[in-house]
Amino acid sequence: MKAAHTTILLAALGAVALAQKPAAEQRYFNLVNAVQHSEQLTDAELAALANDELMRSKLGAAGTKLTREGLEATVVPLCGTNERDLIVIGNGASYATTYAGPFWILRDLPTGPVVVLGETSLSLSLDTKHSNKCLNISSFAVTATDGITTEYKFDGQKYVLSKQRSVKLP
Repeated sequence: MKAAHTTILLAALGAVALAQKPAAEQRYFNLVNAVQHSEQLTDAELAALANDELMRSKLGAAGTKLTREGLEATVVPLCGTNERDLIVIGNGASYATTYAGPFWILRDLPTGPVVVLGETSLSLSLDTKHSNKCLNISSFAVTATDGITTEYKFDGQKYVLSKQRSVKLP
C-alpha cells in the first residue's frame, strides 16, 4: 500500500514539474505566423523604433506618428535570459507586402532600448551559434528569380552582415 502511495505521489509530482516547464522558445519568425507570445512594446521601445531608418522609411515622408498598430513583438533571449531582447515584426497593412515585411531586433540596455537590426525579409530565425555572447540571426527573402539567405553576427553593438547566399528559384 505504501509503495502504491509513493508511486502516485511521484507521478503527481512529475506531472506538476512537466506542467511548470517553460514553453519552447520561438526561434523562427515569419509574416504569416508572426509571434507565439505577444508582448506589448513600451513607450521607450516605440520611441527607439521611431528613430530607426527602416521604420522612418515605412512611415514615409508625411511624418506619420508611430503607433503600436500593425506591430507584433515578442521577448527572445538573444544575449542572455536576464535581458529583454525583442523581435518586432511589422505585420500590418502599412508595413508588409505579399512577400516581405520589416523585422527589428531591439535590446533594452541600461541606457534605454536600442534597435540593433532592421531588416526587410520574408522570415527571420535565431541560430544556435553566438557572436559576442548574442545569438546569430539569419533572414530569408525572395525576389522574382532568387531566394536569398542573409546571416548576421552581433559585433558588440549591433548585428552586422556576415554572409549572404543566393539560390535561383525554379
